[in-house]
Amino acid sequence: MKKDNPKAYIPALKYHWLTRFYDPLVASGLQEKKMKMHLIHQASIRSGELILDLACGTGTLAFLLQQTHSGIQVTGIDADPQILAIAKEKMKENRAKGIVFKEGFSDQLPFSANQFHHVFTSLFVHHLTLEKKKETFEEVLRVLKSGGQFHILDFEKPQNEWMRAAFLPVQFLDGFETTSPHVRGIIPALLKETGFAAIEETRKFSTILGTLRAYKAYKP
Repeated sequence: MKKDNPKAYIPALKYHWLTRFYDPLVASGLQEKKMKMHLIHQASIRSGELILDLACGTGTLAFLLQQTHSGIQVTGIDADPQILAIAKEKMKENRAKGIVFKEGFSDQLPFSANQFHHVFTSLFVHHLTLEKKKETFEEVLRVLKSGGQFHILDFEKPQNEWMRAAFLPVQFLDGFETTSPHVRGIIPALLKETGFAAIEETRKFSTILGTLRAYKAYKP
């Protein structure tokens, strides 16, 4: 779900022909389930709540949410129709219920204000330009209910020189313009700037592609 104008977006691994490799690459190289389960467990989710998986990709996080919490409604949104087709096929194969997948952009979310109790996003923000990061966070703030939670997992400030070097391949693939702010640790500052409160880093992960950090913030 990556875009710089209404008619363009960057696929999850930059090139469409790599999309079919997304699930095995993320699962093996980035401890995907471990990190996403941490993101889910840091959220205080209750039955009946509405959840948004922003830039849902192939739907892994949406499925984990649905499997671990009964009685919730999960909406996954992404701008890439090819990766959404994979998510929808996975939903059929797993006979999953309580999940809806929609096509749309992060800076123009097709939802009403104050709609969701939680918004999750994983490995997405580093794909956006600084302007689009801000616009996306503003949109998340708009669609969250008062007291709603925003949960983020993404590449952020490396904790040592080895993690800094490990992040370089990601920067070459995804672009230095969008990823360089993450080397400095941009997410907490952006959350504060766009109006979120009680911003907390809940955990960091060392991976073969660099440091990932999980954050939680609230809409006042």
